[in-house]
Amino acid sequence: MASNLATKRNTSDTSTDLLKGSIRFVTIVLMVTAAAAPLVVVSTYIPISYAYGSGLATSLTYVAATLILLVFAVGFAQMAKRITAAGAFYNFAAQGLGKPLGLGAGWTVMAAYSMIVPAISGGLGYFASQLLNNYLGWSVPWWACSIGGVLLMWAISYFKVTAAGRILGVALALEVLVVFVIATVVVARGGAQGQMPEVFNPAGLLAAPAIGIGFFFAFWSWIGFETTAIYGEETTDPKQAVPRATYIAVITLGVFYSFAAYAGIVGFGDDTMPQAENLLGDYFFVLADMYTIHSARVLMDFLVITGFFACAFAFHNNASRYLYSMGRDHILPKKLGRTHPVHKSPYVANGVQAVVAIIVIALFALGGADPLLQLGGWLPIFCTAGVVFVQFLVSLAVIAYFNRVGRSGAAEIWKTLVAPAVGAVAQAVVLVLLVIYIPFLAGSEVLVLDLIPGYVLAITLAGVGYALYLRNWHPTRYQRIGRIYDEEELPDAMAVPLDDAGQAG
Repeated sequence: MASNLATKRNTSDTSTDLLKGSIRFVTIVLMVTAAAAPLVVVSTYIPISYAYGSGLATSLTYVAATLILLVFAVGFAQMAKRITAAGAFYNFAAQGLGKPLGLGAGWTVMAAYSMIVPAISGGLGYFASQLLNNYLGWSVPWWACSIGGVLLMWAISYFKVTAAGRILGVALALEVLVVFVIATVVVARGGAQGQMPEVFNPAGLLAAPAIGIGFFFAFWSWIGFETTAIYGEETTDPKQAVPRATYIAVITLGVFYSFAAYAGIVGFGDDTMPQAENLLGDYFFVLADMYTIHSARVLMDFLVITGFFACAFAFHNNASRYLYSMGRDHILPKKLGRTHPVHKSPYVANGVQAVVAIIVIALFALGGADPLLQLGGWLPIFCTAGVVFVQFLVSLAVIAYFNRVGRSGAAEIWKTLVAPAVGAVAQAVVLVLLVIYIPFLAGSEVLVLDLIPGYVLAITLAGVGYALYLRNWHPTRYQRIGRIYDEEELPDAMAVPLDDAGQAG
């Protein structure tokens, strides 16, 4: 069957294949790190967590989030070793939980990633507008900068993804370096009142202003680490590269965030929370002025723009590949599954994602929304809820998948049963905390935000319902849900997704 599929694709006049083996291991790690946006997290979300979330326990919250995601990554990596697909979570859920739930999970994460692009572009537009005004005296509205950024993302993504990797690599190296240097200097100089190891005492979680908010920002900081699997089809040796890149990304980002959060606390000592409330987005910029030279602050002014752009650009590519996967599977219009005949980029899906992002930005701008508070603050609540919910489903999918294909030895029981079960429970707890604290995140009771859990559930159920519709009326298309396109590398028992009855499709 795999050879027939390959023949059909190769004899078609329309390209639907991604560029195999075009992405190196290092590029995958860069893509994941770009999606995490280290400087954006440090300059924006960690100070908010100081003020309104975990307080002095913020660094501990990032340590806890690292451990939770590492446990989740154990099962995720085992699936990635066996399933290589641009749909990642979509394909994993379909293989483990059946086509209907797989499509529901795919639609949910696709919607979440699609909305992350305008959400992050709001911050990009805000800081770019400020930069142009402060350094050049130009008055450019934030939305124009945001839309300009999206158009640039579309133009770059039209070409080979390796070009994106080089661009992200330069930006990331600079922003990680400057944050690391500032954090190291603050800690080395002892901050305001010396080292504060007590902030790692678990009892501090009970004294946090709103621990649910702290965990929200911690998990939001990692959204997109499944990028390792999304680029699997374009990677050399994906069965080894994807799991390794996943572990490296989770651990290095966890150490980096935890250290930066600790440095921020040491910088102001016991005054951290009131200072964070007063300074917010300027918190780490002020620390840079206090403990290093002024040019470090100036450098951060520019690098925060590249950080926002790199983050939005990474999710632009992620969302595009979900659209591409759905189009290739004939679940969405088939044109979305086309790739450029020369560059092998999913150029149609890239264009559609750019249009969606521009429309959302324009709607918020026309409504007079604040680019940071509403566009950059409200949309991430939906995005994080959607992705954490899908990660919960994927944890269950890992268990179900290996229940079907079998396990051998105690190590596989840990990797494919115990760890995913613990991961599922942890994701569920985080999701409950997020739902409870939605009004706190919004700053007030806002009906459109209170309904976010309903939106996530509705999108998932819509995907399930559409899959059932296809099963009854378009069975050939139904069989394509969650299809794996490197089936020649998989045993037959692993290559065919389950249907809604738990049988091979």
